[in-house]
Amino acid sequence: MRHSHYLIGVDSDGTAFDSMNLKHISAFIPAAIEVWNMKGEMAERFIQIEKEVNLFSSLRGINRFPGLLEVFVRLDKQFPQVREMLSLDAFQAYIEGNEKYAPATLKAWREKHPSQTLKQIQMWSERADQLFEKACEGIQPFPGVREALTKASQKAAVAVVSSAAKAGLQKDWEAAGLLTSVEWLMSQEDGSKTAQLQKAMMYCEAPVHALMLGDTQSDGDAAYAAGARFYPVLPGEETASWHYFESTVLPAFLEDRYTVEEEEKLTDRLRTMLS
Repeated sequence: MRHSHYLIGVDSDGTAFDSMNLKHISAFIPAAIEVWNMKGEMAERFIQIEKEVNLFSSLRGINRFPGLLEVFVRLDKQFPQVREMLSLDAFQAYIEGNEKYAPATLKAWREKHPSQTLKQIQMWSERADQLFEKACEGIQPFPGVREALTKASQKAAVAVVSSAAKAGLQKDWEAAGLLTSVEWLMSQEDGSKTAQLQKAMMYCEAPVHALMLGDTQSDGDAAYAAGARFYPVLPGEETASWHYFESTVLPAFLEDRYTVEEEEKLTDRLRTMLS
């Protein structure tokens, strides 16, 4: 275990790997259309709303379950027959009744609150995982990720901080040869990203200086809630973001020169992109 005062937390989907679009376009969307048998205009509108919520808004990167609920809530406003397909109340109850959103918590909730809707949601999640695994076969990190993490790991502890399932993370990061630079592989099974960062910070030497890399506003929120700094990997500009991190931000952070002004300037660009 690396003992360091410095911690680099790295989101996976959309930050280290170009998998955010794949996840939704090739997995989450087709799985939902299949499970709920959506057709015609409703299916087309579902696709549009799903992309709006999960790829091009401030909710980008949200956990799959609250993300899906938000999509159905918006779809319900245009298609009343949504409530004939599933119970939004049963779905909302699961979201409100849990702090961790994962297949395991959904299964446990279902055992106490049997519901056809929750059964369908579990089917959707499992089918989405199958499609996502196939879509991500052989996926490689963005250019610059490997070099940046190799350099970071020489002086800091590096932790994967992700809302994805651990099994998928393990496979992708190992296949890409990135785990040699990673101290801890955290996932949805470890709680929220804030909880994951806090856990990793506990393993470091005090006083801890932590920096979270992510592609969403929620990554920044998670970082600040944990007492960490934030560096955005900008959607559509990932390669440039990683090169700038390695050449400029990483050495500045390790020398306590990553200014609040620089952080705010970069974060404002992310907010503008996802507004």
